[in-house]
Amino acid sequence: MAFSLTGPVRADAPLAVEARLHTPPDSHEPQRALVAVSNAGPDAVARLTLACTFLGGDDATLERGTATIGPVAAGETARAEVIYYGWPRARRVACARTGP
Repeated sequence: MAFSLTGPVRADAPLAVEARLHTPPDSHEPQRALVAVSNAGPDAVARLTLACTFLGGDDATLERGTATIGPVAAGETARAEVIYYGWPRARRVACARTGP
């Protein structure tokens, strides 16, 4: 989870996806999935899509959102945000890349 800058992301691309949920103190502000994608491979990643699932206290899916990120140079980290405007507040978020 070796690319060309203009090609699609390969399924075996050495990418690490980390996400954390940012919850502002004001309950009227949206929550955000702050996502970092690190490319440990030798080649740049042209573009990829991330899917984030915001989960409630019982791990029920509250909402899913996506973000497109790229290019990500070899050895670099790119960042993205996915925003959740819904209610109830999410307790955690899980993000992963989608597609090839």
